[in-house]
Amino acid sequence: MQIKILASLLFFQSFVSCQQGPDQALLSEANSVLYASVSAQPVEVKTRPATTNVVFKSTDGGQTWQDVSAGLPGNVSIGRVLANDGKIFLSTEKALYHSDCGSEAPIWEKETTFDIEISGLFSGQTGPYISSYEKGFFKKVGGTDVLIPLHRTLKDKTVRTVLEAPDGSLFVGCESGLYKSTDSGNNWKQVFSEVGVNSLVAAEGVLICGTYKGLMRSTDGGDNWDYVLTEDGSAWNTSHQGGRFFSLTQGGNWQDHPINRLRMSADGGKTWQRVDESLSSGQFIFTREVGASPSRMINDIKLSGQYLFCSNEAGIFRSSDWGKSWEPVFTESGLKLLQLAVSGNAIYAVKVIGC
Repeated sequence: MQIKILASLLFFQSFVSCQQGPDQALLSEANSVLYASVSAQPVEVKTRPATTNVVFKSTDGGQTWQDVSAGLPGNVSIGRVLANDGKIFLSTEKALYHSDCGSEAPIWEKETTFDIEISGLFSGQTGPYISSYEKGFFKKVGGTDVLIPLHRTLKDKTVRTVLEAPDGSLFVGCESGLYKSTDSGNNWKQVFSEVGVNSLVAAEGVLICGTYKGLMRSTDGGDNWDYVLTEDGSAWNTSHQGGRFFSLTQGGNWQDHPINRLRMSADGGKTWQRVDESLSSGQFIFTREVGASPSRMINDIKLSGQYLFCSNEAGIFRSSDWGKSWEPVFTESGLKLLQLAVSGNAIYAVKVIGC
């Protein structure tokens, strides 16, 4: 005998008045029905080995790292990592896991399995945003499995990045440029169309945008933009930490010399300096194959306490002098991609797939 369990995820159909809160004003556009079967026959319970070597946590400035992967599926493949509102979120292709940052040994909970493929996770004031490349982006309602689509009137669904600005405005970077909404996603205005946009950050009245051509800056709420760095080519992973802006840039011809750059700005994004040069020597460079040019790809950058942390194929390095010098604190073999997340005094390093 089997007992059928019916789980239904209701996505609302239309928008309501923009005077309501963003979670109430934006409604979903699809229904999803999930079925699970539970056998009444007795089954042999097998103990699964604990998952290891996926998620690491340090609370002492990177001196020591604790493996906190236990509780995740053994074959899990993490795509994105996000610290938001006291929680650490991990996304797989179609599922989302979270754990409370305050717990010494994280307990990973699977929130739900979605019908969309998750391509991005982004911070929001009341919960994370989830993007699905070529399908748009959604607001996750905290404590529920509900995803509210915010792309119904967005003409380009190739979403690369999402930013909720301090004033509540929403920005979306796509292959066709940058879009802005001032009414919680009901309507969108394209504010930049020259090249694709892949990252955004807002701080102290300044917006910094990473594009396939370089870094742009806006001081009027994103309505107008000026290039501030184009010599490095494509720029991505823009952030604001410790009163400074950061970005990763292409830095040259990757076919001949695939070593990217880490740039920092201490004057509100007007000028940008390299802070990766000591990462380019000795043990930090890898050879892809015999006779090939050396490579060294920086994956992520985060500030935690007094240290700036940088991850690349060798592991994690930290700097106490804003990138003038670096020291290794976590060594990794196998050229894995490590994405970083910070919450309070804890920094997390997560092995991810993709770019």
